Amino acid sequence: MGVLRGKGCPGGERSAVLALGLGLVLAGWTSAQRGPRSPEDPSGLVERALLGQRTPAELRRRLSSVEASEIPRLFQLAAEGHLPGGDPGALIVLDDAERQAVREALCARPRRELVPFLEDLAGWPIDPALRAEAQRLLGCMGAADHLKLLARLTQPAGERGSVAPELRAGFSAAMGNILARDAAALAQVRALVSESPPGLAGPIVEALASQGSGAATRILADLLGRSPGLDPLLLARLAERGRLRESGAESVFESVRRYLKKSDPMLVYAAVLACGHLGDDGAVETLIDLLAHADERLRRGVFVALRRISGLALGQDAARWTSWYRTETRWWEGEAEGLLLRIERGRGLEFVRAAREALEHRLFRDRIAEAFAQTLQRGGDEEVLLACRALEQLRSRLAVPGLIECLERDDPLVRRAAWKALRAITGVELPPEVDSWSALAG
Repeated sequence: MGVLRGKGCPGGERSAVLALGLGLVLAGWTSAQRGPRSPEDPSGLVERALLGQRTPAELRRRLSSVEASEIPRLFQLAAEGHLPGGDPGALIVLDDAERQAVREALCARPRRELVPFLEDLAGWPIDPALRAEAQRLLGCMGAADHLKLLARLTQPAGERGSVAPELRAGFSAAMGNILARDAAALAQVRALVSESPPGLAGPIVEALASQGSGAATRILADLLGRSPGLDPLLLARLAERGRLRESGAESVFESVRRYLKKSDPMLVYAAVLACGHLGDDGAVETLIDLLAHADERLRRGVFVALRRISGLALGQDAARWTSWYRTETRWWEGEAEGLLLRIERGRGLEFVRAAREALEHRLFRDRIAEAFAQTLQRGGDEEVLLACRALEQLRSRLAVPGLIECLERDDPLVRRAAWKALRAITGVELPPEVDSWSALAG
């Protein structure tokens, strides 16, 4: 931290712009919060905290004890990185670490002090730098009830046009932090999309997509069709969720499948890729029908999706894929149930034969994996070893909890096979101990 003098000090022109935007809030809000001062009450509390040499931790401690009436000046200090010094034309300038300490001191204050100030700030046309600082502050301390305030701070009521890229990014980051901190915030997302300016719809989706929970995935799918311009982004972000195997997955699949029958090839293409990445076996029949579509790019996307769902490399031969699907359908209708029971209950040679036949089929792989997952709990070491190897091929996340339990079995070959299967299924490289994998068991 230092003191710079003269007209050439950094931020002089920009400081004037920021001060113009913040001046009325500073004057009105500070006066209302402070009330009459006692004769013993010293002025310049923020400046006093900045004087002398100190570590960022000491600076944070000193600033956290100033009056609530100084919040606007702390905010200005965080936004600009400097305040006027004691001499005319001088500035007290903070380095990056000290500026971060100011932000942390602000975030540590009670919400009842910060939210009224931000509400006032949202009512004024302010510089984008101040909006970005307000986003950062609200993202640090806000909760579900503050999502609408975040929207107003990013794009005030009555303001038209697109949102600047840095404010879009700041909004998504702040909202993502609130969603991660307050589970109740997810319930506000649908209403926020409906009530916010169009320019914020995309950033809302990006913030939601940053959350890895199944609830966030279901909301992404539920938003499909609510605002047609958002559908391509929603389908793209759903595709990024990867192979989906969790409670409520079927509702997500159904929402995406509807787009396989749209008239717009671009939307159909996006839905095709999403079905492939999500691993939706139930979409295979419709995907097979799309192999006759006139759009060549869409047809190539279908081949990619079928390969992802099945794990097979049948290339771009529509006849081979059609033949494969018919064979799989007949097997599931006639033989699959009895064979999967033999995998769950069988022993020795009977189990080996049933396992070998089941692994020849790649439609509804998760249902096959469920049978092998039952073996992990009920079988002997030989059957469990073979089940681990089968699950490695099937790549089904449904088997992860059972495979983690196998890391504690006595047979070292079983432990190694389970570890190998876990790495293949999850794509994660962790040590072969249960504690290392426990976070993935849910």
